[in-house]
Amino acid sequence: MKYIRKPNIFIFLTLFLCVVVRGALLPASFYGAEFVTESYQIVLFVSKNIRPYVEAVDGLRDQLDKSIDADVEVIMLDRYTEKARADLADRVIGDSDVDLVAAIGPEAAAFVWETFQDAAFSRIYSIILNPEKVIGQIESVPGISLNIPPAEQLHVIHRGLSSVTRIGIFYDPAYNSDFYAKALEATFEIDVDLVPLSVSSKKDIPFLLEECWDSIDCVWLIPDRTVISESIAQYIIKQAVLKKVPVVGYNQFFYDSGAAMAFVFDYEDLGRQSAGLITDVLQQKASGARAPVFKVWLNETVLEKLDIEIPKPIELPMMVGP
Repeated sequence: MKYIRKPNIFIFLTLFLCVVVRGALLPASFYGAEFVTESYQIVLFVSKNIRPYVEAVDGLRDQLDKSIDADVEVIMLDRYTEKARADLADRVIGDSDVDLVAAIGPEAAAFVWETFQDAAFSRIYSIILNPEKVIGQIESVPGISLNIPPAEQLHVIHRGLSSVTRIGIFYDPAYNSDFYAKALEATFEIDVDLVPLSVSSKKDIPFLLEECWDSIDCVWLIPDRTVISESIAQYIIKQAVLKKVPVVGYNQFFYDSGAAMAFVFDYEDLGRQSAGLITDVLQQKASGARAPVFKVWLNETVLEKLDIEIPKPIELPMMVGP
């Protein structure tokens, strides 16, 4: 009579544990997969140590901390002499670990584009008005300007000041003929007329302003070297309020001076937007120029004086200002 030996349960458990432990200790590549977190080296050049740029840097770093693993070196360019800048450039070029160089402000962008033309790392710019005048061709260059598209501004004006149908725009053709042309094209999409208030000298403004009141019901002030100064802007706003005509400006100064509406930037928001662009460039998801994020403040006090109702509901980026 044959006896069948019962299997030793201890031996089976031992073999099972050996297999499990060995599997846990094997590298991920053994299974055909690599679980590696990419780490990036970023050098951030900043034009000046001033509040808007510092706020942008804070927003940028905060957003990058949430999105990618990146070591960010911040360099305030205004602290460096020409000789020190040259040494700095040599150090950055010689660092093979650098993945991307970013520039905040026009001076930083000019330095980065002139100094690192043939570098292996990527470049982006941010917080520059008319970047094409700083770095040249921008269509395929990743960056964020301070230029809100004219058509987008016009649509916002139309929504926020719906009773306005004739918008007078002060501009010098030498600087803003393209802006005017794009804004004019956008008027065909909405029920407004754009009235050109073309000037070549600040001396022309008081006379032109006095002549235009019968033909406009809104004044639109845009960044323009000839037209805009603090005194001229305040003069235009004061005269417009007396005529019960709303003024649209483009920063907090205009809002504080009595503009009915103002396009404003939150520089921390711009920094966060820049961080998003950096992430996309590093991960090869997107490139090219992007319009800036912005807010639109409605001046409730001024609108009440002009007997203009605030639209309801208010849609972002529009809001009642502080």
